[in-house]
Amino acid sequence: MNISKIMRVAAREFASTAMTKGFIIGALVVPAVMAAVIPLVMILAMSAQPPADTGTVYILDHSTEVLPVLEDRLDPEAVKGRWIERFGDAAEFAEKMMPGVGSGTAESTLEQAASNIKSPIFKLIPAGGDTDIDELKAELRNQVSANEKFADETEKLLAIVEIDIDATRKLNEEEGYGAYQAFFRPKLNDETVGEIKDGVRWSIRQKRYENADLDRTLISEINSIRARESKEITETGERKEASGIASFAIPFASMLLLLIASMTGGQYLLTTTVEEKSNRVVEVLLSAVSPIELMTGKIVGQMGVGLSLLTVYNSVGIMALIFFNRSDLVSPLTFVYFFIFFILAYFMFASLMAAIGSAVNDLREAQSLMTPVMIMMIMPYIFFMPVIRAPNSLFSTIMSMIPPISPFIMIMRVSSTDAPPTWQVLLAILINLVGVLFFLWFAAKVFRVGLLMFGKPPNLRTLIKWIRMA
Repeated sequence: MNISKIMRVAAREFASTAMTKGFIIGALVVPAVMAAVIPLVMILAMSAQPPADTGTVYILDHSTEVLPVLEDRLDPEAVKGRWIERFGDAAEFAEKMMPGVGSGTAESTLEQAASNIKSPIFKLIPAGGDTDIDELKAELRNQVSANEKFADETEKLLAIVEIDIDATRKLNEEEGYGAYQAFFRPKLNDETVGEIKDGVRWSIRQKRYENADLDRTLISEINSIRARESKEITETGERKEASGIASFAIPFASMLLLLIASMTGGQYLLTTTVEEKSNRVVEVLLSAVSPIELMTGKIVGQMGVGLSLLTVYNSVGIMALIFFNRSDLVSPLTFVYFFIFFILAYFMFASLMAAIGSAVNDLREAQSLMTPVMIMMIMPYIFFMPVIRAPNSLFSTIMSMIPPISPFIMIMRVSSTDAPPTWQVLLAILINLVGVLFFLWFAAKVFRVGLLMFGKPPNLRTLIKWIRMA
């Protein structure tokens, strides 16, 4: 083969794909937009809130002990104070995770919350002990059916809460404490429903503590256990605990990125091959280069496209890890393995794409032959959870040695918190090299014959016949 001709074909293939506006927008603009949108979404999520619900809550307290506590708990000022506190905690977390996204100082955060937050306003009305719960539900049902507008929003019935007589004191040791039941107007905000439920539970629990002569504050202090930041002891020193980020997100992102980069280059290769064949451009190309030189050049050129995508998205991932101060989660050797396994995975999938593209006359015919390729694309998703849960299990080890899914399984194992032994990684690379040679041999046989074949699309028997002919 003439290396010069191969590199000319590769350069043409790369330029025809990577230098288009669509590719540049997809590869560069989309990550930039995502980087700009994510902080904006966090800010909007913190500031956005649904309209506050205002209305009446009927309390049918058969125990006669919960209502006074519940009135204090659901007092509008008390509710707003809790909402401001939660807003401040959320802003502090956002500021910690993404410096500069939050509101700045805690004082300014709380001031902003106090002026902007609109918490629900409840008007609690006690229902007499002889009140029929069905009458209260009928009143709520009539309001909902009438769909009337209220000049005074507090007249709108939001909920009915019925508390059992033994909710705070046991009437029978064997049966334990009683319960409560709530009935709500449809389409209330989740925050409103949660505030009412939490208020009732808090108030019932408070009375149980008092009746048992227990100090709730003391119990809260006993149950509250503070912990300083957890760390991992490594060979080089200490680092932050990886938690779910390294055990789930990083392996999944590594597998997904490898799959996207491999399949993107392969898909472009399939498309350009089919187009050149259907437009008879390939006949002109074959007058200057051999079929093997053309196939090799096209595969190498589209590999440059995949490498471009991989470089862009890897750079975004590295900047994100640095931004969150978690660059310790991924070692430099992992990135080396990442590019090695990309090249191996790409050559296997690209060989299949080149073979399919040369065998068909248009993209519609290619869909039937793409079924095996699609199955291989889905398999890394299917095996994701078993591999992540036990990266060094017998199943994970075996699957990481079977081409062409081996690169995707192995990169998940390499980027997990329990990396495989080096000898397994090197063995996987060796096995995949053999796999690459086999797939290239298969593709070369089909490519040589199928490129100038027109008419009925081939089936599996025809492809085997072509391989024998070549």
